[in-house]
Amino acid sequence: MIDHLSYSSINAYHYCARSWRYHYIDKVPAPTAPALIFGGAFHNAIEAFIEACALGKACAEDTPALLKLWSDRWQEKLDRERDIDWSNDGPDELAALGAKMLSKLTVTANGPKREMATAEFLSQIVPCVTDGKPEIERRIELHVPGVPVPIIGYIDIITADGVPCDFKTASRSWYGDKADGEMQPTFYLAALAQAGEPVPDGKFRYYVFTKTKSPKAQIIETSRTASDMFWLFEMVQETWKSIEAGSFPPNPPGWKGSGNFCHYCPFCGGRG
Repeated sequence: MIDHLSYSSINAYHYCARSWRYHYIDKVPAPTAPALIFGGAFHNAIEAFIEACALGKACAEDTPALLKLWSDRWQEKLDRERDIDWSNDGPDELAALGAKMLSKLTVTANGPKREMATAEFLSQIVPCVTDGKPEIERRIELHVPGVPVPIIGYIDIITADGVPCDFKTASRSWYGDKADGEMQPTFYLAALAQAGEPVPDGKFRYYVFTKTKSPKAQIIETSRTASDMFWLFEMVQETWKSIEAGSFPPNPPGWKGSGNFCHYCPFCGGRG
């Protein structure tokens, strides 16, 4: 049965509980979306480069080293994931896109836009170093009263200023208050607080890399309060009660429940 939850699995339950059951309980196989392969390889490449910079093994001018990391990580993902749905994106096109994004970016944050080499941008993301090891892919657990399994997650990086951060690849720029509406920061900040490592001002930072014709990198900060974390605990408790009760309603008909967006659609008559 279920021995742990994660931010993404809880998010998936609220997206479509029926699809969640097929994936996490019934273990119905489904092809992997190319976007997941791409995002995973991109994460692995930039995290390896940031770690190398922190340890003095790479620098801002090392674009060839960064592109080599991308090529290696992309191939590793392709070798590991055999069942991939290439209906919309092909492997060669995505490999080229990743190389383009890791060559040059337009960076937007608080201030004017800046064009720079991606290697230079990444070299400026400095991780906190504990016992000689950069705080990259930091494993965390959150324990919610009344929920018998932990919520497990991995923080992409904790930077030298103590702020937990997440890397995202996106098809378009994030606008407005999108970061403020994400559940992920609340999970991670609550887990750190529970571990006795509260983050000053409850800050969380996103680095969003866009897969656009002219690739961009956004630096977006958001924050969470104690009341946000109390809300999180209540939401997780109610979600677990629904799972235990076997409540897995399908998504209503519409674009989210179509076969273009859900590989489990045939199992519930197009309402997955």
